[in-house]
Parts: sequence; C-alpha cells; structure tokens
Amino acid sequence: MSFEQPVLWLGMAGFTPEQRAQLSPLLGRLSKGWPAWHTGAFAEADAWLVSGEKSRLLSANTLKILPGLPTERALQLDLADVDRPIAFSLPLASGDLDPAHTFDPTSAVSLRKVLQQFENWLRPLRSQFVLGGQLVERESQLLPGVYHVSYKGSLLAVMDFQAWRIGISPQADPVAFELARWDKRPSSAHDIPGHFLHSSLTQLRWIYAQRTERDVLPPRYRSRPIYFRHAPGVPLRWLRDSQLLLLRELSFEAGDFDSLLPRTGLAPAQLARDLATLYFAGSVTTTAEKAGSTGFAGLEENLTGKIFSTAARAPSTDLATVLARRAQAAQAGDLTAPVQLGLQ
Repeated sequence: MSFEQPVLWLGMAGFTPEQRAQLSPLLGRLSKGWPAWHTGAFAEADAWLVSGEKSRLLSANTLKILPGLPTERALQLDLADVDRPIAFSLPLASGDLDPAHTFDPTSAVSLRKVLQQFENWLRPLRSQFVLGGQLVERESQLLPGVYHVSYKGSLLAVMDFQAWRIGISPQADPVAFELARWDKRPSSAHDIPGHFLHSSLTQLRWIYAQRTERDVLPPRYRSRPIYFRHAPGVPLRWLRDSQLLLLRELSFEAGDFDSLLPRTGLAPAQLARDLATLYFAGSVTTTAEKAGSTGFAGLEENLTGKIFSTAARAPSTDLATVLARRAQAAQAGDLTAPVQLGLQ
C-alpha cells in the first residue's frame, strides 16, 4: 500500500558550490516511499545540513558557520534556541564540536541514515500532514461535533469541530493515521489528553497544503479575481517570504492568477502552492463580498495582532519594514527570510 508522503525542506549552510552539486544528486536517489526532501531557504527549512569544516564553536552554546557561497554571510547560531534537527558533514574542523548527528557528504547511504533520523524527529509534523490531508478530503462529509481518530484501539487524535482544536498523540506513527478510524463521539468527549500535542484545524490544513506534491488549489483561483480576506491563524514563523509577499500584494489590490505572477515574481508552481496554503487558512477568497476591508496598514496590524505568539519569534523591527524588505528581496530573486541567527 502506498501512502502520500510530505515534502520536507532541507537547509544547507557552509557548503561550497561543488559540495552542494555533490549533495543534490544524492537527495535525488533517495528511496521511494519516504518523505521527499527539497532544498530551500535555510531559515525556512525543517532540518539543517551544516558543513563540519566551516563550523566553529565559539562557546558552549554559540556556533559560527563560515560562508560556503560567495552570496552567503557567516551565521551565528545559539544552539540552545535551535528548534529543528541539525547534522554536520565530516570531517569536523574542531574536536570541540561533538554533534548528535554527522554524515559523509559523499555517501548516499550516510545521507539517507541522517535523513531518517530527521524524519523520526519530525514525526509529529508528518502525522499532522497525514491528518491534514484526511481533513481536506473528508471535510465536506464531516458533521459538527467531536471525532476520535484511533488505530487498533489506540487513540491517535481528538478532533473538536466545535472549538476548532485538535490534540495529537506525539508517539503516533504517521502510517497509523493512514489506517485509522474516525469515530463520531458525543460533545462531552472533547477532552484532549494532557500529553497530546495541541494544534488547530487551520494549522493542519496549512501543513498539508504547504507540503503536498498534489495541486490542491481550487480551479476558480486560476481564473477569478483573488481578494485578501484576513491574516492566517498560524504562527508568523510559518509564513514563507513568498506568502508574505503575496499577502502584501493582495492587501494593496486584488488580482487574478496571471496578474499575480508578474506582481510577485513567483513561478507558477510556487504561486499555486502559496495560494492553496492561504486558501486553506481562509486568508484569501474569490468572493468579493468576503474580502477584508484592510489595506497594507491593516494587514500589518492584523498580522502583528493575530499571528505573533509566545511560540513565534518577536520581530526585530516593525512588520511593515520586514514585509517591505521581503518584497524587495523576493522580486530580486532572493527569498531568504530574515532569521534570528546573528548574520555577520
């Protein structure tokens, strides 16, 4: 039985163009049936591959990564704040560095092993992807109320369609969700076990639309005018530069798919993915009556008020400046996000 696998994003730092050219074919030879790893912007990635030769430990928790590309700058990471898996290529430049994960950059077997370790670390995200895909497929058939998702008598998730919240077992295998039952339960069965991970229906749909290789953009979004509705109810750190650029453009003026291509400078596939993600978050609409009345200033306030949370990074400057900088960078072909990394 074949199950849909998510796209996972891999960021690289410190590698020379030759080393990157050597790693890319190895990613293309990964076994089928596993998540698809695509390289992307370092700050937006789910996991990081870092050059061990270019890594310097400045203190117990401070790591400096020297640039490997002419367009890169040195990165300085606070290891205590790193919230994603990271692996270092061999050889290491310093014996002071003792990473949990290392790999041989010339070996497909070694790279596959470290990516499997990443995939295990990202198990909750992969489970959310599967559950999000099921939600997208079944949403029109589901009744208001509470559903329990279970497999072989084990509770995997509680789906509360009354409060628009969910809880997911952190130990659950993503494959179990593919085989699980959805049982309608009384409204009183809405309690989520204390050790479950909390999420929302919006976040599930966002994760699925962002990571599926299917085209899930409704056809009307390719022919009708598209309007900004409201900011997505997800942490700001989830938004990619291209999505912020798209929200900014639509907050200024509605546009159809074809007109948004030159306005944003995005490739058609990227624009379709971003629009689908924003559609499933309820942030865009093709119905003029549902459009938000806010302009760019309102978007700034909307984003700051609704998306920043304790889980998100606090902005280092006002959001208008961040959006403007990202828009300029995106139109120049550079979609690297500003990150809390201490660029030097």
